[in-house]
Formats: sequence, structure tokens, C-alpha cells
Amino acid sequence: MEISACNSIDGTVTSMKKGKATTDLRMSSAIGELALVVTSSAVEALALAPGDTVVAYFREIDVMLTAGGGTISTKNRFPARVVGEVKKGNVTAEFQLALAGGRTITAVVARAAAEDMGLAPGSEVLACVREGDLLLAKGGQLSVRNRSTGTITDLRPGTVTTEVTVAVEGGTVQALLARSTAEAMRLAMGDRVQALSRERDTLLAR
Repeated sequence: MEISACNSIDGTVTSMKKGKATTDLRMSSAIGELALVVTSSAVEALALAPGDTVVAYFREIDVMLTAGGGTISTKNRFPARVVGEVKKGNVTAEFQLALAGGRTITAVVARAAAEDMGLAPGSEVLACVREGDLLLAKGGQLSVRNRSTGTITDLRPGTVTTEVTVAVEGGTVQALLARSTAEAMRLAMGDRVQALSRERDTLLAR
């Protein structure tokens, strides 16, 4: 299969820690161990198991670079402090970050990364957001052109994230969002929703 992500790494699945919505998957490769967070439904659809030979694909724009002193390849860098409870699931962790000016943002990262960083209430961090990961809103419109309207047919809530299946014309799409967001939106089976995907998030295969 040809896919529109020029970066690929061959390897072998070494372990999987499955949650309700997501699975923490580790794979060995020639460049070392890779850690991936994959939706549990995708793991089931691919029938993945330790020992499987797989290929990890990632797009050029998904690469972030660091240099000495913790410099990272994005201009969007926000000094922040972890506030409130760090909510840990089997695979991911969600926490609130207090920014300058009283603003608060929510971050979801791999639980292993959060533990490696020792994140806890009061931890000082640098929140980085890639330029291409920002959406713009103006007059009630969003800077997203790919939109599919459909009906929620399945909700798979985990501790931190929720996988949502939406039936759209021609098939289904899956969305992974923070459980707190799904609850704030009061998503339920049968709800009519609009699935939005940025142009840069679309992969092509043939």
C-alpha cells in the first residue's frame, strides 16, 4: 500500500497495554523503542498482537525537533504550571495547565510520558503547540474545510479519552477526544454531529 506519509519505521510489536478507548503500544525497531497511542478499535480491527511485524508511519509535519537546552521546533511555547488533579488512565493522562493572564488549557499526553516527566500539581512545564495544529475561528466559522455530518453509533469512554464512532455517508469515521470534552458536549448515541478534519490531517492511500 502507498500512503501519503513519507516517514516510516519498520519494527515488531513488543507489548500492548489496552485501555477502553486507547492502547499503549510499544514496538522495537532499528533505531530503538517506539511508543504509540492507538485507538483500541484500530488494534482490534488490525488484530494486533505482540510479535507482529508492523510499520509505523508519520508525516513530515508531525516531526518536532529539540536541541540542547530543551529548545523545540515550534514558535508556540507557553510557560505553564500544572494545576488541579492529574487524571491518569491506563494509556493517557489529562491535566490542566495554567498560563499567563489567567488562561487555562487542557493537555492529554501518553501516561508513560507524564510519569517520565514526573508531572504533578505545581509542576512547571513549557506547553508547545505546532503552528499547523492551531485552528482559526472568525464570525462563527472555523478554518476547516473537511466536514462530514453523521450520527453517533458508538461511544467507548476510557478514563481519560473517549472514542466516538460516527456513521456518515459512505461509511463510518472514528474520533478520539478527551472524555471531559465528550461529557461537556453531552455526546450520546444517536446524536447528529459534524466530524471536522483539517486538510493537513488527511492521509492518502492507493
